[in-house]
Amino acid sequence: MVDIRKFDLNLLPILEALLIHQNVSRAADELEMSQSAVSAALGRLRVLLGDDLLVRTGRGMRPTARALELKATVSLVLDQVRDELMSSESFNPAESTRSIILGLSEVGCFVLGARITKRVRTEAPNIQLKLTTLSTEVVEDALERGGADLALGPFECHRSTVFQRRLYERHYVCLAAKGSTYCHEKMTLAQFAQAPQLVVKSPSRVHEVISQELAEHGHTSANTMEIPSFLHAPMMLETGEFISVVPGQLADVFTAHWDLQIIDAPMVLPSRTIRLFWHRRSNTDHAIRWLRNMIVDELTSEIFSLPGNI
Repeated sequence: MVDIRKFDLNLLPILEALLIHQNVSRAADELEMSQSAVSAALGRLRVLLGDDLLVRTGRGMRPTARALELKATVSLVLDQVRDELMSSESFNPAESTRSIILGLSEVGCFVLGARITKRVRTEAPNIQLKLTTLSTEVVEDALERGGADLALGPFECHRSTVFQRRLYERHYVCLAAKGSTYCHEKMTLAQFAQAPQLVVKSPSRVHEVISQELAEHGHTSANTMEIPSFLHAPMMLETGEFISVVPGQLADVFTAHWDLQIIDAPMVLPSRTIRLFWHRRSNTDHAIRWLRNMIVDELTSEIFSLPGNI
């Protein structure tokens, strides 16, 4: 049995990071330590616990059976310590001067940025809120390395170090110029497939899902024009030539500022789940927790949950 009096408790966060990442370099990045210091700590842990903990294989480092037994216990102990220590801290949003980075998708920044910023400026006027755009490909690394404190969007995150909370479903709708031929009557699948359509190739793969459904009914959506962003769609749609399937929140903004109209689609359009993401190390950070709760409150209100607003 290990003598707790001889165990350096400062090694526990290092052990936790090593067991989560199974990689000295990534653990060092999270801990803001040098790789050599983390390697030295791993050596001390091996001696103290009488186990290799992590062993090199042809596919990288892998935990031993003893390490797997320790992983949940170590994280539980450290989470309890963090909660107890952080609970004694006070946080006053009205007086805080913290700097917080919020990452959003391009669409999210466009439709939600002003709303979130206004709420923060009202309740915490001295907090320095920074908005940045992220994609699914980089969101986990941004949270791991501090490029973002929170991320909000239809991202996919699978790392155990990233926590998440579901907020709402983002539904897609079909948009056309007001008064165009597409607005006179509900289109059939054949008419939808033949209509010139503005599409955005994105991780959501909405266009691919629509094309697959059309193909299952014997239609091909060949008359498409690819654009780099949904934000380029309004002026092109106003010509009356095109239709476009866009996120519902974006359609609300577009129809309020351009001469556009939401039209009925001849199929059930896809939806994406919007979630809030944060790294495990900031789970008990009072400033980050306050912003998380504020965003949840703001984006799950009754009016925001109406079909026209999602």
